[in-house]
Amino acid sequence: MLRALFRLLLAIGGGAAASIVVALIEARSVWSGAEGAARAQLGGFALVVAELGVLFPMAMLIGGAVGVAALVLDPGEPTSPAQMLAALRRGSVVDRLRAASIAPVAVLVVFGWCLASAHAARATLSAGAPAQSGMATAAASFGAFVAVLLVGVALVPAVRRMLATAGGAAPALLDPAVTTGLALALAVLLLALGILTGDTGGGGGVLGIFGVLKRPELDLRPVANAMVIALGAYLSPIAAMRRRPSPVLGAVAAAGMSLALLVLCLYAGRSLDAAAGVRRGLEKDAPLGKVALAVLRKATDRDRDGYSAMFGGGDCNDRDRTVNPGALDVPGNGIDEDCTGADTPAESVETAAVPATGDAGAARPERALNIVLITVDTLRADNLGFAGYPKPVSPNLDELAKKSTVFERAYSMASYTGKAVGPMLIGKYPSENNRSFSHFDTYYPPNVFVAERLHDAGYRTFAGMCHWYFRPSSGLNQGFDVWDTSAIPPGMSDNDTSVSSDREADLALKLLGDPANTDRGEDKRFFAWFHFFDPHAQYVPHPGAPDFAAGEKGPGAATRALYDQEVWFTDKHIGRILDFIASQPWGKDTAIILTADHGEAFGEHAMAWHGREIWEPLVRVPLVVYVPGAEPRRVAEKRSHIDVAPTILELAALPRPEGRELQGTSLLADVFAPAGAELDERDVLVDMPKGPFNELRRAVITGKSPGTKLLHFGGVYYNLFDLAEDPAEKNDLSSDKERLSAAIARLQAMRGRLKEFEVKEDEKK
Repeated sequence: MLRALFRLLLAIGGGAAASIVVALIEARSVWSGAEGAARAQLGGFALVVAELGVLFPMAMLIGGAVGVAALVLDPGEPTSPAQMLAALRRGSVVDRLRAASIAPVAVLVVFGWCLASAHAARATLSAGAPAQSGMATAAASFGAFVAVLLVGVALVPAVRRMLATAGGAAPALLDPAVTTGLALALAVLLLALGILTGDTGGGGGVLGIFGVLKRPELDLRPVANAMVIALGAYLSPIAAMRRRPSPVLGAVAAAGMSLALLVLCLYAGRSLDAAAGVRRGLEKDAPLGKVALAVLRKATDRDRDGYSAMFGGGDCNDRDRTVNPGALDVPGNGIDEDCTGADTPAESVETAAVPATGDAGAARPERALNIVLITVDTLRADNLGFAGYPKPVSPNLDELAKKSTVFERAYSMASYTGKAVGPMLIGKYPSENNRSFSHFDTYYPPNVFVAERLHDAGYRTFAGMCHWYFRPSSGLNQGFDVWDTSAIPPGMSDNDTSVSSDREADLALKLLGDPANTDRGEDKRFFAWFHFFDPHAQYVPHPGAPDFAAGEKGPGAATRALYDQEVWFTDKHIGRILDFIASQPWGKDTAIILTADHGEAFGEHAMAWHGREIWEPLVRVPLVVYVPGAEPRRVAEKRSHIDVAPTILELAALPRPEGRELQGTSLLADVFAPAGAELDERDVLVDMPKGPFNELRRAVITGKSPGTKLLHFGGVYYNLFDLAEDPAEKNDLSSDKERLSAAIARLQAMRGRLKEFEVKEDEKK
């Protein structure tokens, strides 16, 4: 019993020792991912101490699990891998033959099960509600396991006979190590072939499903680092207990090391609230550390509201479930429900400095107009010719910009589609909308979309979509007479390599060419919306596109060149729509709004893609407004997607709803402003509520454009940047308490004007 206890202590100690190695590796990863002032806030020693502290419970769990498993499977003295192999090879011919036939079949059964489960997941997770899809995936995976297991059991006798026959000429085939090694090599070869030939959406044949492993967001480092800890826990008892005179010293050393790491864990639990830079670094760039941090926060969340008062969880009252960094803060009630450090002010004197919404006095077009809204998924504001991009990626959009008003500093309200396009067309900030708690939000009937307002005023409303999220189940179709999703490519799944711009343009031309939609007489107008998707990852090449990689070098150049091809291909097909509109009799009465739902990251802040943060490349978007009769111009003052719905209403010559039915300000005051007129500066709010795959993120951009940007990470955690001096957001100014307090006051003032909608994480609607 005592030696068993020693073995368990040694396994835990071995896991703890291995966690030191993992901590050093992950601390380097965090350091490499930080930039500018963020790196200065890390502090090498403090970072390593915090990483060790948060890894310790994970190391204890892994080490303990490995130790218990070893005791169950290998009681007595621990057996090394070499001893196990030697024992197998010393067995009788029958025993060796049995092991040599069963082991490789078991390897291939596991491989086949993984392959079948992956295909089942791809088929089920892209359709239906998450709960039903998850149940279907689990059922399919279980069925696949049973099927491949039965096939494996049936194959074992055949493999045994084959090995028995071949064993006379090749005795090595009776060695379980050889047959298992050959099976593993075959499985690895098939996996590599699948990764090589498959695309990142899982297409490309049976093995192509493994192409998803090429996705940059699929980080397998936590698994690898956990395996390092497990290996340390496995080898430590073997190494220590085979030494003489006794493993006692080793067990004492292991216990001492574990105790020291426990102290560091307790220290990290108390210190991470103050060490905001270290906390953010661990959350962002520590592969296993961020997993361990999430586990620790959940374990120390006393009121079970999803937030802890320890380990930088930010909960300012861990005895009250209604108070936490993700809570809905009731303005003006004197209670700091969301732990920002102060109650959100009610709209009163405190909000007087914030420009009021409304469009009183704005110039109107002479008549109600047709309106065509074109949105492009994942289109960066700086990746277009009219924005100064040197490559010829957007000739058609550049021509549109020449005759339009170009808003040079326009912002989305969030960095992914589910929380961007819905709020833009409702005219309220994302946190105000009645929605589901999901990554691809569902918008419920209590929301009033601008299409509903136009429809009720007699407009013909129609839309064409080419991505599966835009099916009617999203709720985005509210108010549309025609909602056509026939341009969705067959078999399309999330982030696959489907090509859709040509299909989307064909659908748009069909809908615009239908007299029932557009040929409705002088006093009958229409509103059309078309959403293009191709610039969204995964990026694919397009025949006929220029070689945008020519002369480009460095990491990421090839990826950016593929993205440029996607933009070029999308621009080509948007050009078909623009040409068609110009050729129609109703074209002279048609306004066009072109924008993107959000941007994209290409290495900024060590990020790829979008959806989790709200840095400038992720929320800056192109915004072009063409109104017949308006002079072309450029607007340098910052504007927001919150202004799109009021603009559409004014283009339709419809009155603005009373009260707070609509946020934002019509952009037509900018479009029709006299040449040289000084335009209003307005604060911009970026508002991305928490979702299943993102934490809460807010930003307010204030002052003279480009402005000062305050980033809010929830609770009392902020970054502050001067975008005029620091457009790349590398120099955090939050240590300047005076500037930080002023920026927080602006953010709180804007929040005081919102009527936030509380969405429960377990929302079933």
